[in-house]
Amino acid sequence: MSRRDSREAAVKIIFQNEFIDSRLRSGGDEGTEVSSEDMIAMFLESADEKEAAKIDRSFIAGVLDAVLAHVEEIDKIISEHLDADWNISRLCKIDMAILREAIAEIVYLEDIPVSVSINEAVELAKKFSYPEASSFINGILGSVSKNG
Repeated sequence: MSRRDSREAAVKIIFQNEFIDSRLRSGGDEGTEVSSEDMIAMFLESADEKEAAKIDRSFIAGVLDAVLAHVEEIDKIISEHLDADWNISRLCKIDMAILREAIAEIVYLEDIPVSVSINEAVELAKKFSYPEASSFINGILGSVSKNG
């Protein structure tokens, strides 16, 4: 079980649930609230066996529980570290998912080095987002790590 694969799964789950779970929806529309275990189960239904075998469910549950419990604080942290001419509603949903996952690790999961969380988020941005996203994610998370 790889943490990298588990982080990727966590980001996919957070992204997927932006459309399902009202606690993660940026627009504030009412939705169905689901638990982290429900989120993981939904993800695993669509994952192939090879992908499912590589993930650490307890690590993902820890990340998702932190995101669900602190999504408003995480989003506030993101907003505070955006340039003045940007607001959180302008961010693409995959970047939001990556930032939420990484900030949950940095702020609420103390056993993970900050540099690892940032590096992994940058790699996820390179894989799933637009070409400049990795620099953008790195800048936001670097600012978060320096300023708290």
